[in-house]
Amino acid sequence: MKRILPIQDFRRPIAWICVLAAAGLIICLLMIPPVIGMADNGDFARVMSVSGIAPLDPGEAYEDRYFAYSHSQYAYGSFTPGGYVSTHVLLVAVSGLVSRIFNGQTYDIRFLGAFYLLFFLTALFLLVRFAPAPGGKKATAAFAAALGALVVWIFGDIGYTAYFHSFYGEPYALIGMLLAVASALAISSMEKPTGGLLVLFIGAALAVASSKIQNAPLGFAFALLAWRMMGLRQDRRWHRQVLAGVCVLIAGSVIMIVAAPDRLKHTNLYQSIFYGVLKDSPDVAGDMRELGIPEKYAVLAGTNYFQKDTAIPQRDPTLRKEVLEKLSHKDIALFYLKHPGRFVGKLEKAAANGAFIRPYYLGNYEKEAGKPPGALSYEFSSWSEWKAKRMPHTFGWFAAVYALFAAGLAAWWLRRTDRKSRLKAETLAVVALTGVMAIMIPIVGDGEADLGKHLFMFNVSFDMIVFSVLAGAVYGIFRIAAAGRFLNRKG
Repeated sequence: MKRILPIQDFRRPIAWICVLAAAGLIICLLMIPPVIGMADNGDFARVMSVSGIAPLDPGEAYEDRYFAYSHSQYAYGSFTPGGYVSTHVLLVAVSGLVSRIFNGQTYDIRFLGAFYLLFFLTALFLLVRFAPAPGGKKATAAFAAALGALVVWIFGDIGYTAYFHSFYGEPYALIGMLLAVASALAISSMEKPTGGLLVLFIGAALAVASSKIQNAPLGFAFALLAWRMMGLRQDRRWHRQVLAGVCVLIAGSVIMIVAAPDRLKHTNLYQSIFYGVLKDSPDVAGDMRELGIPEKYAVLAGTNYFQKDTAIPQRDPTLRKEVLEKLSHKDIALFYLKHPGRFVGKLEKAAANGAFIRPYYLGNYEKEAGKPPGALSYEFSSWSEWKAKRMPHTFGWFAAVYALFAAGLAAWWLRRTDRKSRLKAETLAVVALTGVMAIMIPIVGDGEADLGKHLFMFNVSFDMIVFSVLAGAVYGIFRIAAAGRFLNRKG
């Protein structure tokens, strides 16, 4: 008699096929010369120095080191303690230690890319392996394959994966988000969730919260989601594991917020005030009076912290004493609460930059590839290019998408009374919350400075929403098809 595999067992080989196909695609896109990466905008140094990595050529010209070209080869350096707080540096340091095993002279950034690829493939495997079953072996297998293709099409896009060969915190946050959501959905799909998957969820959520200071508040949302997992099992061991995970996420978020260097806080606060509230203000003098800023600093309105030749130097000790040590981001948030129209105006500017997955001013090729300075790779970029060139870039569009998605989740949560279905809805609610926080926090925390790059997590959240909607639609199609075949056989 022919043996029929159970539906869940049948999804496992589909998941492995998707993993192998995705691995082959991304390796060809990124790792086979010419190596694709992302150029340094000046942020690499704070990660490299802590992680034991140094420039290969210390005397390299500025125009070659920054913005125009990516680099795959670096030297090893000393592990220099610094003020940069993030668990991201641990992954970079580990990739450096692994690289030393194979080449003790030169660090190859493809080792870091390989780690990101491994984590990406793990998330892909979990999403396909625990894909919902629309009914019937063939329909379930087809849906699992379609789900895997969707993941690769959206999140395997070169706009995302080019970040793998860089020292930015964005790929670390992306991978953390994918793994956190995939493991949470897997936990909610299992008859008896495992401690290993819980550890993966907590670790991935901590990676998101500790990737950047602006992402730290997300740790509290993930902690609440972890708390909701408590009731999935009744044994004390599981309860202790969940409680420990909740404590880890809360502690990690608090440490990120408290341990932020004063220098970074003052830099961001300057941006929030002068390149945020006062930039394009209809009443600069009135805004300054409301915030309690002396009139003499009006000349700084519209300037950013890194701008040269300002009337008053950004590092002026009097400016620091009279403004940056007197005010806080809480004052900026209260200002926008009193002036919601002004905040909506800033959100409109953010929305205009909210559809660009990658910064188009950072080159993807090494100089040795012979490409023009700042050249970009457009292989496997249909999703990111459609978003950038075809999709609406207005606050109203994004607000409508998020509102409809939230309404759909609320309806799902109310209709389904079982804990596992509600946990799935709550997981996706955290995804939506991530997007809301990701577009609001940069405005309050850093003004309009480098909005496109600071909205990376907004892109991740939005794309996860799109993925969820498309997956739901495809699931519905296969469910209807499976039900139709059943009725035809019955008839």
